[in-house]
Amino acid sequence: MATNNERSFNEALARVLRTKNPRWRSQLTAEQHRAVKGGGMPDLIVRNPRGAPVIVETEYAPARTVEQDAAGRLGRTLTGSGAVVEQCVALRAPDSLRRAPQAELDEHAAQATYEYCVLSGDSATKCVRWPSRGWLTGDVDDLASLLENASISERLVAFSLDLLERGIEEAAARLREATADRPAVNADIAEVLCQEDGEQTSRMAMAIVANALTFQTMLAGAYDVRTLDALRTAGGPLPKAAVVREWDRILDINYWPIFHVAREVLLPIPDGVASSLLDRLAVVSSGLDAHGVTQSHDIYGRTFQRLISDRKFLATFYTLPTSAALLAELAVGLLDVDWSDANAVTALRACDFACGTGTLITAAYHAILARHRRSGGDDAAIHRGMMEHALVAADIMPAATHLTTSMLSSAHPTKPFEQTQVHLLPYGRQDREASADFALGALDLIRKQHGTGLFENTGIEVHRGKGGRRSVTGEGKGWSDTFLLEHGSMDLVIMNPPFTRPTNHEVTTVPVPSFAGLGNDADEQAAMSRLLRAIRQKVEEPAGHGNAGLASNFLDLADAKVKPGGILAMVMPLILLQGKAWAASRNLLESRYERAMVLGLATGGRDDAKSFSADTGMGEVLVIARRKRPATFEGLDPADCPVSFVALRKRPASTTEAVGLAAAIRAAEQGGRSRVMLGEDLWGVRVSGTWDDGSCASIVHPEVVETVRALHGGSLRLPQEGGTHAIPITTLRVLGARGLIHRDINGVERPSGKREWGAEETTATIRGPFDIVSVQSPEPTFPVLWGHSADRERFLVVEPDSEGRVREGAADKATNVWRTARRLHFSLDFRLNSQSLAACLTRMSTLGGRAWPNFLMTELSHETVTVLWANTTLGLLLFWWDGSVQQAGRACLTLSRLPRLHVLDPRTLTAVQFSRAREIFEEFRNRSLLPANEAWRDTTRQALDTAVLVDLLGLPASILEPLAVLRRQWCAEPSVHGGKSTRPGQAGG
Repeated sequence: MATNNERSFNEALARVLRTKNPRWRSQLTAEQHRAVKGGGMPDLIVRNPRGAPVIVETEYAPARTVEQDAAGRLGRTLTGSGAVVEQCVALRAPDSLRRAPQAELDEHAAQATYEYCVLSGDSATKCVRWPSRGWLTGDVDDLASLLENASISERLVAFSLDLLERGIEEAAARLREATADRPAVNADIAEVLCQEDGEQTSRMAMAIVANALTFQTMLAGAYDVRTLDALRTAGGPLPKAAVVREWDRILDINYWPIFHVAREVLLPIPDGVASSLLDRLAVVSSGLDAHGVTQSHDIYGRTFQRLISDRKFLATFYTLPTSAALLAELAVGLLDVDWSDANAVTALRACDFACGTGTLITAAYHAILARHRRSGGDDAAIHRGMMEHALVAADIMPAATHLTTSMLSSAHPTKPFEQTQVHLLPYGRQDREASADFALGALDLIRKQHGTGLFENTGIEVHRGKGGRRSVTGEGKGWSDTFLLEHGSMDLVIMNPPFTRPTNHEVTTVPVPSFAGLGNDADEQAAMSRLLRAIRQKVEEPAGHGNAGLASNFLDLADAKVKPGGILAMVMPLILLQGKAWAASRNLLESRYERAMVLGLATGGRDDAKSFSADTGMGEVLVIARRKRPATFEGLDPADCPVSFVALRKRPASTTEAVGLAAAIRAAEQGGRSRVMLGEDLWGVRVSGTWDDGSCASIVHPEVVETVRALHGGSLRLPQEGGTHAIPITTLRVLGARGLIHRDINGVERPSGKREWGAEETTATIRGPFDIVSVQSPEPTFPVLWGHSADRERFLVVEPDSEGRVREGAADKATNVWRTARRLHFSLDFRLNSQSLAACLTRMSTLGGRAWPNFLMTELSHETVTVLWANTTLGLLLFWWDGSVQQAGRACLTLSRLPRLHVLDPRTLTAVQFSRAREIFEEFRNRSLLPANEAWRDTTRQALDTAVLVDLLGLPASILEPLAVLRRQWCAEPSVHGGKSTRPGQAGG
């Protein structure tokens, strides 16, 4: 039988790949002589006109030399273009293709499964392999996706980001210095951007001008748009008048959202100053264009977020591009659409109601276009329809909507469009003469369906590609660009909403931080907060909750707009999974959504390592779910719709990794596998559960989850053991009642419990009868265990750190409060990597405080057993699981959640066992314990495990070895050790 040599296969593969991207029809070649300088003939070359070239080296399996061949191409230069090769793909083709009939080789190549890896680097750097071990597997669509993403040079992206940031910072500084004596200039610019004047506004203005210059550079050669150099006179400076005239010409063609705002920013600047700024920014624009990354990555978006200083109040934390790509790939992959049908694709509606710089909606757009290309479609041909109908975005910042439109337009910058669906929404007081006229941006859409009726006289602006922006008012009812957002109309809602809360917990000098952005004063913040409460009251079973923050209200918005069968995809705070204030959000997701997936980061150390956004300093999760169709709303047990929790060991570092990781997660989901693998690299674990199993989003060892779930059911299941052992488990609520919240001990409050900011001060009334002071005598009358001090909390018995001083006139209330004093206390804010105790006893009855509330056991004899159990490895494990893990190395229980803590059931013990428990307590009360995360090497903790499990409960000694495995696994969980060097396997441990 005749065989196909590798050259025949390469040519066949090239023909197949050309059908996967219209631009490759002339840009992808196979077996081309003299394609690289220095000789050699690469198997395939993908010349990306909007990215870096990628070389593919192929061999039939076992392909022993293909990696070496691919590595040898790194750093080489293409003849003609002079582009440097930074990424190569080594591909192993199945040997069966060698024997395929030659006339059918293209068909077999299109249907085959390939193995491949990516090699990155250049002549000056070490070659990096991805995955580090093993091979990726995929079909020709997966390979095409990889080749597209591999064309993005992360090195050039980082270089360009720094170039742009430096240029904008310098231009902004020049602007402020040159106009220091002309404050009206900066005031006019601030008015254009709806901002107060300041350095931030100047940086934002220069980012917008730089963006317009770069977009002009991209358009040069199309529609007779001139280059920046062509606007100069005899090589002199770049005249402001010439730039404005050219932008006016471009506005007559298209691209109003991009150039109109930039023009309005530029006009107030004096000509000489403007010329200097344009020259500086033109250098940046030319550099970015030369690197070829401006159309592939949201460089301006990243820089824009770096330059904003008001993010604390607007909570506009930037979604990392790689995180956006991961979320978008998983979400768009769930859409039910014929990707080959251009009409079906443009009929989709995808929206982001908090678009910021457009990172998420742009990532979704690219994921949609990629699927259309893979199905044989021409994505350039549908760009206009997508811009005018399919892609909906909204924000309260003019600069944000400008950049979002720029990012979406840059997918095909020379393709014109009319109106967009990118909307600038009103925010704050709308009429200075009308005290009750306020707007909340996108949150106003929770209560209203759509259209001009909602926006009459509100000043909402709809961006048009050509002909300006139309205010949606009563006069505009006949316009086709009316903002239509019917409930249940969106196929995809993708968002990273603000996380701020309408409380003053975060910034004590600001009454309502969630509405403090864009210069709203205290009275306006209070009015907006009242309006949000009124909106929430009209929502049936709302997710929104004041203590949860605005992200929960945006969940209500997303739920109102996504259609049955549509996809919800959101970046949410990690506390969504366990926080009390988030219970309504979890209930909403459980009752109305199916096929839910939650991605978390099982990382320790730095706070930002648990975030999918930049600079948040808090844990986040990605949530993807399909809204149930009406027929499935009723009669469906939540257990029949489990949540798939995926705990990732790290964030993807590039778009290539993000898209590959999304494919690996889908493969694990479809195959029912617990490990998410890329090649032989373990990227995370997948565990099925319900919305009550939020800790699954940040675990590394699924065996730990299995042990916890078995314990909740009254069984001990350990790693390496085949069977189970019965252990009586109950919850604290069965055994007694929680003690008082600290405010009932020392709190003060105003008569109504609420006071509007700006109102007259009212006299505070006593809520708690005590002032808490440091211990004044060896035996205080009202001892209190108030705060944490890790060094004095190493033993099972802890001394009170404070005492209560009875307030004037509160003696009777003090007597009543003292009746709740007990010896047993539980830690609420348990720092696992520095503190030793989940529970403790005091020598005498003691009031609990902010950190150590007491627990009122119905039977006092149960206290000793409970404190012993709580500090065993299994007790710590249950505390960690039942608590909320918002920061690595810390497990938190609220006082209201404390009764749900699972503990050993002392009611099942015999008198002999109670006697033995007292003996164990006396044996261990003076033995020091290491921090909880060091249980793996704490001989005292291990001896306590043996005493409680074997001596007290009578379990066989054979459990001790597998228990040691479990102990090490738990201590190796990032949420337990928090990056401390005392974890297993580290030098410090």
